[in-house]
Amino acid sequence: MTDLFEPLPESAGTRRRENTRTKLVRASLEVFVEKGIDGATVDDLVRAAGFTRGAFYSSFSRREEVFIALFDEVTTELIAIAHSAVADALAAAQVDGDCAIPETDDAGVMLAVFEGIRPFGRQWYLLYSEAITRSLRDEELRAELAVQRERMRDEIGALLSARLEASGERAKLPAEDLAQLLMGIFIDLMLREQMEQRDVTELAATTILGTLRAFIEPRPA
Repeated sequence: MTDLFEPLPESAGTRRRENTRTKLVRASLEVFVEKGIDGATVDDLVRAAGFTRGAFYSSFSRREEVFIALFDEVTTELIAIAHSAVADALAAAQVDGDCAIPETDDAGVMLAVFEGIRPFGRQWYLLYSEAITRSLRDEELRAELAVQRERMRDEIGALLSARLEASGERAKLPAEDLAQLLMGIFIDLMLREQMEQRDVTELAATTILGTLRAFIEPRPA
């Protein structure tokens, strides 16, 4: 399985409180992916991180706090992956030193975002669905999920807006709404890949291209 987080550097300061907290959060990823919030125990979390229960309670009071911190960090990582994927797609499309890419590659850029996130599809989908399910019963988690959903939506919206500006196009609906639609497509594609055990590369390309064609138009002269 592909790791979402880079290993923390080992040093004399690794067990300081802030690093202990970070390690607990990152180590909780597979625990929550495999067991969910209700199935995970404090012992599971500290065992995964290689710490004691005392280390846990020096940073957190309950497992839900760890999940919230994890979801925040996972969102940050996915945003970084999305930016890196776009930068790589633009660099690959350079022709004779010209940074502009054809307008038909707007879908290619959004496909690059999906492909960047895709290796972590199972982890992210399970965390996301766990957050959705639990947040419908937990007001605190619902508020936190809303924050992270808005972060992802706004970042994808900003990436999309930058490409539309460069290509002389505009969205027929607010960029954040189009970004939310694309996020829904990403989630569905990752679910289908996991459930059906199929390669969704071609489906992703046609779905993303078709969506952008439906909701993007040339900017008026």
